[in-house]
Amino acid sequence: MRFSDVDGFGHINNGVYNDYYDLGRMYYMRDVLGWLPGDPARDDQLVVVHTETDFFRQIFLGQSIYVLTSVVDLGNRSLKMHQWLIEEGTDQPLSVCKSVMSCFRRSTGTSFPLPDEWRKAINNFETPR
Repeated sequence: MRFSDVDGFGHINNGVYNDYYDLGRMYYMRDVLGWLPGDPARDDQLVVVHTETDFFRQIFLGQSIYVLTSVVDLGNRSLKMHQWLIEEGTDQPLSVCKSVMSCFRRSTGTSFPLPDEWRKAINNFETPR
């Protein structure tokens, strides 16, 4: 959270929530798939093609929040993510984001089928043990 995230009403601007969700997606890909999005050495990427965000409560500067991220559906060429902004010490969402990410090959500018190794890594991470 940065000072510049705060708007004239003293709370975190609603547009900034999407920055927090982007960070959650980035760390999910790093932790689950083993790479960071936007790496110029990677031709195969995941890109956001759709988002929808619901806002439930205001967030204020200095508030301890977490971004929880989960893949809820794997398609042929895309996946669906659900994310929650949660205040530390609670399980009540401050905001919820649903997004779709598509497989995208930078060199050709086209989509491609979700690779089996990505599918397996996501399923292993998301499956309760």
